[in-house]
Amino acid sequence: MAKGIFLVALARGFWAPMGGLAFLRRTPALWKYALMPAVLNVALFGGLGTLFVILFPHLIAQLLPQGDAWYLFLLRGIMWVVGSALVLLIFLVSFTAVGTIIASPFNELLSQRVEQLRGGSLEENPAGFWPQVGRTARSAWESVKNVAVYLLGSLLILLVGLVPAVGAPVSAILGAIWTLLFLALEFGDYYLARHWVRFADRWSIVWAHRWASIGFGLGCSLLLVIPFLNLLLMPGAVTGGTLLWLELKPHWEAVAEGKAAERQPSQEITKASQQGLTES
Repeated sequence: MAKGIFLVALARGFWAPMGGLAFLRRTPALWKYALMPAVLNVALFGGLGTLFVILFPHLIAQLLPQGDAWYLFLLRGIMWVVGSALVLLIFLVSFTAVGTIIASPFNELLSQRVEQLRGGSLEENPAGFWPQVGRTARSAWESVKNVAVYLLGSLLILLVGLVPAVGAPVSAILGAIWTLLFLALEFGDYYLARHWVRFADRWSIVWAHRWASIGFGLGCSLLLVIPFLNLLLMPGAVTGGTLLWLELKPHWEAVAEGKAAERQPSQEITKASQQGLTES
């Protein structure tokens, strides 16, 4: 039973980015919101893609063992596949990190509109120039925080890779999982952050739905290597991430409420201590 649930969650997350593209295709009202992320997507894909093609042989050469023994030939074949996947993930993360920070205001508008069309409860935002500037800055700041946490985690995983013998394969596996989880949060964070879920809780929510999140990251990785569809990765992933977390809302709300309940006793103790100091 548990295995079946895990597979369902993995498949649900995997198809979410493709579902986002399908939702965009049949909803012309969203095209104007998806236009700017798509344009930025094309520009970044072209620039980073060219850099990727130039650096790819050198990065693979660094990962492959040298020598003429037969077993090294076999190991090089295995490492070429693993190394290619790893370098592809590095490209995907670089693309996502740069692109989402730049395009975050447009992605935020796209995510808002998707939620409205799906009947989500959306707070009324105050009109005017400065409120919009504030929302834009907040959206960009959330993306910066996500990237910073991802880089910190990647650094720790890199240190694991320095452990002799087992460090390299373990760090490669951990790095792949960490990257896939990051993609799920980064593209779904527009929806989660809009509902004022605390930053730490949002990572807890992603981990609580880790199989759906890993599936989502795998779906994004697949879109990246499909010609033409990869040019629409960003708007498709933002739309798919919003739809996925809307679907999972009853579950992630329970996680957020549980985290809030855990914090409540400590907050009450702190408040009582402050009152005691005031009275004394």
